[in-house]
Amino acid sequence: MPPYFSEIEGAFPPGSNQPSRFFDLVSRSINPNLESLIEEVDQSDYSLTDWVEALIEFDNWLSAKNVDIRPFNTMTGYIRCCTEMNAPQISLPTLKVIVHQSLTKFGFDASNASQI
Repeated sequence: MPPYFSEIEGAFPPGSNQPSRFFDLVSRSINPNLESLIEEVDQSDYSLTDWVEALIEFDNWLSAKNVDIRPFNTMTGYIRCCTEMNAPQISLPTLKVIVHQSLTKFGFDASNASQI
């Protein structure tokens, strides 16, 4: 069983396919550090569910761009930067939407990712 599987699976309602989609992403990623992901979640205003959904959205965006490489830790860092762009407010915008908007506006060059 992958590390943190039960925490990630338990963050979603029973029957959700998000945990399996997330672990599919992890299996295709370069040196994924799930412990670091959990630390990022703990230091942000977003939940584990939000982060997993944002990573899945990131994976979808890369797939749409025909990019095969998945530098997981760099993707997580990109999402952390997206969380820091938010001004303090009563209601947080959806993280996966922020990530999608950032990717659309600024892009992401996986071939230049720092961990590769």
